[in-house]
Amino acid sequence: MEKKPERIVEKWGSPALEMGWTAIPTTLLFLQNQLTITPLGLNIILNLVAHWWDVNEKPYPAQEALAARMGVSKRSIQREMKTLIDRGLISKKPSSASHPKYRGRNTYDLSPLVKLLEELSPPLVASMKKRKDAASRSALDESDWD
Repeated sequence: MEKKPERIVEKWGSPALEMGWTAIPTTLLFLQNQLTITPLGLNIILNLVAHWWDVNEKPYPAQEALAARMGVSKRSIQREMKTLIDRGLISKKPSSASHPKYRGRNTYDLSPLVKLLEELSPPLVASMKKRKDAASRSALDESDWD
């Protein structure tokens, strides 16, 4: 289902999109509780995705920048990152301070989360479709009473 590019401008306006925009699978939002992702964890994931510009290039935002952006401490970011890693949702790879690109920042791999969403999305979509179909049938049955 291809969307027209101008629709996003209609929704958000050009000034809000000046820095770009980020595509997020809706299933991530619907599966947040099932994946036991806290609100802070989801915020971190959203920020990592915003830095994931190329499928082959891992995001590497500074933890200090994430903390400042979210209004929490760097330590809160570190704790929640560890939780996301322990739950198998993301992985991280440290770099050396002398690395010319990463300069000591961690790189984050979202492929474990992508894999989970690929597995969990079809049953979620099927369940939601079944509920929608049942609601449509129920609405049709109720129209018989009119």
